[in-house]
Amino acid sequence: MRKRTKPPARNKQAPSAQADLKEIYAVVAAIPRGKVATYGEVAELAGKPMGHRLVARAMRTCPNGLPWQRVVGRHDARRAHISIGDPEHAALQQKLLKKEGVSFDDDGLIVMRKSGWLPR
Repeated sequence: MRKRTKPPARNKQAPSAQADLKEIYAVVAAIPRGKVATYGEVAELAGKPMGHRLVARAMRTCPNGLPWQRVVGRHDARRAHISIGDPEHAALQQKLLKKEGVSFDDDGLIVMRKSGWLPR
């Protein structure tokens, strides 16, 4: 009877997943102060069309110092919204964005014409 050996430990993420995160984080790091980009825009710029959910997952575990607050959800063609479910965390994101000069309308939505990073 052969003795079973334990398989070698693996990284939690495959090399391709690590490369995806690196590309996403590079795009987020490039968003200027006072501007925002949607999850879908970040995904597209990172070379991941239709990868908005991948970006959302990446924002949950982003490195310290990354301007995570500048990544928002798309509401419609002209506006975006904070899409964090936790009210305290959502309030923190809104506070950080307002401090940077991001424009919100009366409904609490971000006016992309004024605060969007990418041209419409």
